Formats: sequence, structure tokens, C-alpha cells
Amino acid sequence: MYERFAREYAAHAESSAYNAYYDRPAVLGLAGDVAGATVFDAACGPGLYAAELLDRGARVLGCDASPTFVGLARDRTGGRADLRVHDLADPLTWVPDGSVDLAVLALAVHYLDDPVALLREFRRVLRPSGAVVLSTEHPAKAWRRLGGSYFTVEPVEESLSSERDWPVRSWRRPLTDLNAVFRAAGFLIEELLEPRPVPEMADRYPDDHASLATFPAFIAFRLIPDPR
Repeated sequence: MYERFAREYAAHAESSAYNAYYDRPAVLGLAGDVAGATVFDAACGPGLYAAELLDRGARVLGCDASPTFVGLARDRTGGRADLRVHDLADPLTWVPDGSVDLAVLALAVHYLDDPVALLREFRRVLRPSGAVVLSTEHPAKAWRRLGGSYFTVEPVEESLSSERDWPVRSWRRPLTDLNAVFRAAGFLIEELLEPRPVPEMADRYPDDHASLATFPAFIAFRLIPDPR
């Protein structure tokens, strides 16, 4: 979906309020200490998370369905990461069983028609002590924007930006349904985070900071394999 506007989005995400000062700090915070860990960056986009993970001492592999994104991510990471063009709807056949310490899926699970299938692939490639960190739009935020019933599960076609023609198709799901996805894939929620904006956002994006300080836009999770 992003291929048509990949370069525009990459420039936007590098320093935008919701990416640079909200989601990335939340996701990387849940990732914790990654020094020496093998991290799989699913839907790596232009490599903003991958570059930070590498700088923190991780070995990074990952993928995105957009060839432009993968090219940008490879440039950003300077060949230090194994990044490939791959659709997450397909099995991760190139990633061995039990070879990954952490899987990161930032702002992408809502694009999947079958998120259980991908999370089961994460379960396969994770070591027993591994974890998944993922973020998505907060279900309450989607309900506030889209209206109707909060409990609706349906695909929605809209622009990713109110100011740009960036068409995407994503799923709205209540929190109960999202939790059911995790359980069906064999994961438990270790930590749930409704992020607060980092203080630096107040200087550059005061209106966004004021909004996000009172109502969440995203929600993030750290998942661990169910030992049963």
C-alpha cells in the first residue's frame, strides 16, 4: 500500500509528532535492552526502527512489502541489517525456527487480513525466551474517528493523512478482539502501554502534545509465548 507514496512517508515519519515523538519511543522502550539480541523488524518501512535497534547493539533482520521502503532502509542502515522485500501475508520461510530474540511490528498489525497467521510465524521463529513488541492505533481512537459501534470488526479504506492522498486499507478491532488474536497465536500480554508523548514533542508540536497527553492515539504491547 505504501509503495506509491513511500518516499513522501519516509520523509514525514523521520521527524513527525506521531512517529518520532510518540510511537518510536514507545516501541523501543518496550523492546528494552537489545544489545547482542537478534531482532526481526517486520514491516520495517524506511528503516527508522531498524537503525535505532542497530545503534543499540542488536543484530537486525527484517522485511517490508514495499521495494522502495526496503531500499531506503538498506541505505539508512548502511548494509548492517539483512532487509528483504517480503509480504507479511506469506510465511517467513527464510527465517529459521527459534532464531530470533525479539520481533517488532510497529503500526502494521492492523493492515493484516490474517494477523494470527503472522503472529504464529513469530512464535515459530522466536526463541522460548523471546518476545514480540507491536503497536497499532488505539481502538478507542478509531471508534472516535470512525463512529458506529466500538465493537465493529471490519476493514476500512481511508487516507493515512488528513492532509495528503495516502490511501490505505486497515482493520478496526476492539481491544477484546485484538487480545483474542494474540491468544489464538499462542501469546500472552506481558505489558500493555498507552503511550504518552515524550516531553520534546511539546516544543515542536504543542497542539499534538496537548492532545496526546489527554487521549491516546496508539496502543502498544509486549507479548510473550504462552508456555502452555
